[in-house]
Parts: sequence; structure tokens; C-alpha cells
Amino acid sequence: MPWARFDDRFPSNRKVRLLSDGAFRLYVSSICWSAENLTDGVIKTAELRLVADVRAARTRAKELVEFGLWEELPRKGWLIHDYHEYNPTAEQVRADRAAKTARQQRWREKNKKDHSNPEPPDDGADVDASTDASRDASRDGSGDAAPPRPAPSRPEPQLSAGVDGGGAGSSGLDAERPDGLAPIDADGFVLTDAMRRWAKRDGYSDLVDIDHATAQFVSHYRSTGARRSSWPDAWQKWIRDDAKRAAERRQRPGPPGNVIQLPTGQALSGTDATVAGWMALATPPRSEDSA
Repeated sequence: MPWARFDDRFPSNRKVRLLSDGAFRLYVSSICWSAENLTDGVIKTAELRLVADVRAARTRAKELVEFGLWEELPRKGWLIHDYHEYNPTAEQVRADRAAKTARQQRWREKNKKDHSNPEPPDDGADVDASTDASRDASRDGSGDAAPPRPAPSRPEPQLSAGVDGGGAGSSGLDAERPDGLAPIDADGFVLTDAMRRWAKRDGYSDLVDIDHATAQFVSHYRSTGARRSSWPDAWQKWIRDDAKRAAERRQRPGPPGNVIQLPTGQALSGTDATVAGWMALATPPRSEDSA
């Protein structure tokens, strides 16, 4: 099953600390409920009694709305505020499950022909070759949360600094997989509509070409072979860093780099500016006598 994710500073958050005990319990229960049932942070009115004690749930729900932790959906229920800031979308969870099922099936088909590899693909949990792949993948949370404990027979991977700096949340290069996939592909990373909405909402898409930046992100992790405990979080940091650099370039005084202003008023940039610059250096200046 999926895992619900909480920031390690969650209990000390100002809004959370001001909640009553009952509202705090309802808030945590609602996040776990949404992760388990893939509701994308939506708590329907009819399902509120399944999340918490129905006798006080309405009062607690009103308290969560007042503190900005829930948003009221007229005639439908409530939405957990910023749910997708920390938890994957239902679409992403289903894609991860489908990708894992396909990986396991490919390994099993290959293993029937080649018995030299006695171990199943390392998805963070032991997989019995006799277990139904679709059933196993649909209940597995290893692709939806932090890395699970390493198997006792395998040494814990060394941490390596990645694009997001330090070793936190990252692991070293994975051993070569039977299916030959890089970790970012094996884990089923995809650019979702929710991720695009996040970039547009926070203004990053005004500074960065999201598709191009995502392609660079995927290419980087394919080439390094590194794994991240949360690909969406790593992607968000990549986009934030790209946007920060783009904003800094815009704030620099004078014309942007590699731009040449011609006497005619026409501005050249990129390759045209480079060629024009070299031609200017190669052409000797005219002396006053030759005028």
C-alpha cells in the first residue's frame, strides 16, 4: 500500500501546534486515509465517519478549515491543503505500481531462459517468484516512500552527493539491474499534470521551460545511475534551482551575455553574436590615413 509522508518538522508547525488533540488526530488520519485510498487529498462528506469519530468529526473539520489545513469543497467534502506537496498523486502511484509489475514480469520471463541470476530484481523488498506480480505490486509501498531497510544479506549502499547536495535522501549507484534500467526509469518517474500545476502556481514555469528542464533532469540521473527516495521532491528542487539561476540572469545589469549591438540598432545573440564577435576581431581597424 502507499505510504503517507510527513515532514520531520510537522508536529512543530505553527498551525498544527495550535490544533486541539481531536483535530490533530483527524488531520493525521485524513492524510493516511487519502494515501491509502488514493483520493488525492479529498475527504468526501459521506466518508468522514470512516476517517474519524463521527460524533466530533464535523467540529474538528471546521477547526481544520479555520486553521487553513483543510479547504471546504461545497456539496462534496474537504480537500487537504497542499496534500501533493509531500505525497504523490494517485496517477503517479498507479504508474509506479504498473511499472513495478512490468519490471517483475520482465525479470521472470528472462529468468525462465537464463537461470544464472537466482535473485529477483531489487525493488527494496524480497519478491517470491511464485507470487502473482500484479497482486504483489499493488500492495507494495517501496516505490511510494522512503527506501526500506536493506536486505540483511546485502551491504547498505554508500551515500553519494547528488544534484540536490549532500547525501540526504539519496543513495549511491545501484548495482546493475537484470532489466538494464536506470533507477529513475525503473522507479517509473513521470512528469504529471499535478507537477506542472505546482510549477505554474509558484511561478517557476514563467522562468523555466518545464519540459526541457525535466528532460535534463532525467538525462542527468540516467547518466549518474543515482537513486532518490522521492523523485518528485528531487525534481522540484531541480526546477527551483533552474528558476533561481534564470531569475539571477535576468537581474544582471546591462544586456544579457553573448549579445552584440550592431550600429544599425540590430541586436545579435547566440551563435550569430559569436560569429560577429570573431569577425570583428579578425578585421583590422581602419586608420585615419585610409579614411
